[in-house]
Amino acid sequence: MGVTFDNEKQMFVFDFEHDGAEDIVNLTGDGYQVKAFGKCFYYGYEFSEQVDDFVKSTFLDDVTKAYDLKKYPDLTDFVKIAIDALHRKINLYKYDVVLQPEASNKLNQYMMRYIYRFAQPKLCKVEDLLNKDKDEKLCASIRQQNVLIIDDVTTSGSTLNEILRTFRILNEDNEITIFSLIGRKDLMAEAV
Repeated sequence: MGVTFDNEKQMFVFDFEHDGAEDIVNLTGDGYQVKAFGKCFYYGYEFSEQVDDFVKSTFLDDVTKAYDLKKYPDLTDFVKIAIDALHRKINLYKYDVVLQPEASNKLNQYMMRYIYRFAQPKLCKVEDLLNKDKDEKLCASIRQQNVLIIDDVTTSGSTLNEILRTFRILNEDNEITIFSLIGRKDLMAEAV
């Protein structure tokens, strides 16, 4: 699956049939373990090393500001391919709790609707977990469940690191899976 940037037309071109050397993003494939947090694995698209900051920021703006996804069928297919790959790797039926950002945009909402094709996990907001007056029922369920964290874009990684630290205090043994549609796998390495 390839996404390239056409400099002449200043637009992104989605090619769901081919991968190429000019692709700006790649799926993480088998994901990778975030070793600092035990059984914690990261999946999603990552920018290729050769992509410059202008293309990255333009792509992120295009993706996160797509208010009417019906007008962007390539973007919905982009999401479906990533979540289908995630399901093949981790089996979404194993996850009982999904955590997503409070400021949920159309893209996050679409990702959740697509995930609900596989399973109907309990949906929680990040702020519910990080709030000093934590919801005790939420904390109790996290202690006993495998958790999936989803987000459209992971940039600095600071919120994600705070979430992971809180999870590991609540639950040392269960699986945590991070799915960021677009992110960087080295985020946790920088902040730990």
